[in-house]
Amino acid sequence: MHSSTIALITGFLGVAAGQCPAVWTDVATDLKALFVDSNGAATDDARAAIRTTFHDCFPEACDGSLILAGECSDRGENSQMVGICSTLGDKATQYNVSTADTIQLAAALGVAAALGPTIAFKAGRVDSSTANPTGQIPGANAAADSIVSDFEAKGFTVTELIALIGAHSAAKNLAGVALDSTVDDLDTNFYSETTDGIAPASLQSDINLSNSSTTSGDWTTFAGSLSDWQAAFVPAMEKLGLMGVDEASLTDCSSVVTAAFSSRKARGDPFAASTRAVAGRNPHASRNGWNSDLGLDM
Repeated sequence: MHSSTIALITGFLGVAAGQCPAVWTDVATDLKALFVDSNGAATDDARAAIRTTFHDCFPEACDGSLILAGECSDRGENSQMVGICSTLGDKATQYNVSTADTIQLAAALGVAAALGPTIAFKAGRVDSSTANPTGQIPGANAAADSIVSDFEAKGFTVTELIALIGAHSAAKNLAGVALDSTVDDLDTNFYSETTDGIAPASLQSDINLSNSSTTSGDWTTFAGSLSDWQAAFVPAMEKLGLMGVDEASLTDCSSVVTAAFSSRKARGDPFAASTRAVAGRNPHASRNGWNSDLGLDM
């Protein structure tokens, strides 16, 4: 049997048996280098990567159309992600892997870079160059009831919505101002600071959600408990990353995420707090990061 045929069969059997293709380790290594700066802080690329999963998946499906159909450059709500879209598209081409999968891996690595909890990464999504429907991303000034309705229409509960909004802890507005005082970390300061009106900047949509009788209960719960938020955020993010995807056809590659950040600890671990203190960074520093004025932007 020809050696190339043997390699193809071996590769297929490896995936069928649940073995993650080795190429994803290389992709993860490359992306990690872009997502953590010399001080150990999450970079603007990491912030943008977290955002891309919502903008690729929420309109209809996690199919890479954010990049492959030009949605990143053609739609106003995606205008702040042109750079990361170019980077992830180039990586997918370089390693000959699915663009849709690359977006999901980047989001999981972005969360890890910001000392967030581990998000599962499964590979095997089918790419599409057909654009997803327009007008699906809630606006930055949207009313709470409208946002809840948009998410319920996509199959998300109020609790899942408010958990996903917590990703704004690592976000900035269009002026480069952080949405909470610890923008380098995915923590829960965002919730309390938004409610109390002491965040460096806030989106009106977030203020609306914090005040609504429909959503304020979950908002208050997460403001008071990092563990409760993480317990809700992880499955909500993983659910988001499976929109329009047959999960049974995917291969679990979560190990590449944990391996890439094996020396780092999630927020809430004493090691994480100590490394932040040693770095001595200014969380309010204005950088062109994950800017959230255009669209609700998880």
